[in-house]
Amino acid sequence: MSYVKNLYRDEIRDGWLVMSDIKKVWNRQLEIVAEVDRICRKHNITYWINYGTLIGAVRHKGFVPWDEDLDLCMMRPDYNLFLKVLDELNEPFQLKERLYGLLQISHSQTTMLDYTYLENKPQEIAIDIFALDIVDDKTPEGSSSYRALDELLTAACNYPKIIRYVQNGGRLLNDLQVLAAISKADEEQKLDILELYADALWGQSSLVAWIQDTLNKVAKPFRKDWFSETIYLPFETIELPAPKMFDEVLTAYYGDWRTPVHDGKNRMGNFHSADIPWREFSSRIDVPKFLEQMLSKTSAD
Repeated sequence: MSYVKNLYRDEIRDGWLVMSDIKKVWNRQLEIVAEVDRICRKHNITYWINYGTLIGAVRHKGFVPWDEDLDLCMMRPDYNLFLKVLDELNEPFQLKERLYGLLQISHSQTTMLDYTYLENKPQEIAIDIFALDIVDDKTPEGSSSYRALDELLTAACNYPKIIRYVQNGGRLLNDLQVLAAISKADEEQKLDILELYADALWGQSSLVAWIQDTLNKVAKPFRKDWFSETIYLPFETIELPAPKMFDEVLTAYYGDWRTPVHDGKNRMGNFHSADIPWREFSSRIDVPKFLEQMLSKTSAD
């Protein structure tokens, strides 16, 4: 990856005004990606841009003008390897949050605050890294493997649902005692078990998706072979890796992705600073009161 040069000028891009303060957020996002790229190159971990970031690269040669999300994805085996080397993140970069199938890597010298503020979590500019896990490809191996993984996920998140299923005559692929043990584990243990299990099942299906899309019944799966070749696309001041078959990936997920659509969602947070660290911001400002004032102002507007 080439050196990240700062973006700093106001710009009209595709009929949308992009102010310099938004570009400062973009700069921080690119700095985070450069750090992820450093670690991935060191350990031969493959990743790609995906979702809105992939659209931005192909359509705008950078960020979608009204967006600040920066999304990366990894196949499950690479994602698990990346988890093992997270401690190699250098300051000011750090793990913001780890969920099943999703990592957020943040820049500790920034603030990104919205109305979903949680006091015990850092509110910082971050990027998302998604794990692509197997989904049902309608083969016997793919169907049973995805079902087995789904049972473990359900046991970890909603064990009573497993009990109701068995009481209603359902047959499990996993041992009920194993599922019960998973339901009683702490959150970190649950993540470890699920991630290892997903890795073990990796070869059983030709289709992959982000697991939360699957659980929410909105999965639009990708074929693994769409990611078999990697190309580098211009993205603002650098180049980022993308699947060579990006058209198939984007069409599967979005349909007509070539026509720009602004959905009206605010992805910039309700307040952001690329210069003020969250720790300083939260120590010097009454955050709940600040959010209340912001909400009042928004309502008045």
